[in-house]
Amino acid sequence: MELKVIPIVQVAIAAILMTLLQYFLPALSYSGAISPSTNSILVMLLLFIAILIGFFAIDSFRKHQTTVNPSKPETSSKVVDNGIYQYSRNPMYLAMLLLLISYACYLENPLTLAIVGLFVWYIGKYQITPEERILTSLFGQAYSDYKNSVRRWL
Repeated sequence: MELKVIPIVQVAIAAILMTLLQYFLPALSYSGAISPSTNSILVMLLLFIAILIGFFAIDSFRKHQTTVNPSKPETSSKVVDNGIYQYSRNPMYLAMLLLLISYACYLENPLTLAIVGLFVWYIGKYQITPEERILTSLFGQAYSDYKNSVRRWL
């Protein structure tokens, strides 16, 4: 099974790497290019949107009484294709991505966005692709149709 590291741990690892990058390369800050108040608003807005998306995603799964456990997609009981899931196949991962982008903005170091890119690559290859393979085998054409009609991220 390719599902190796649960997504929340992936986010924590990315955040730690971003923090280390900022600690060891603080001179690469863009703090002079954007006003502190504009940056604060951006950070808070991204954080708020991430929390909102995450809440709606988890709430949809709970309403449909299916698992939110990303390490056990084989226990899914149905394809959730309404609510926020009609816009994104992976709103929980989208919320995590926005959280990391918010943190990158908070750190004001453009190199931290490289870690965000690594997160997108890793979660796509080692989490989303295996999940989609499992869901296709579980739900067949219903999941294939859903996958073909809704984008992965947004």
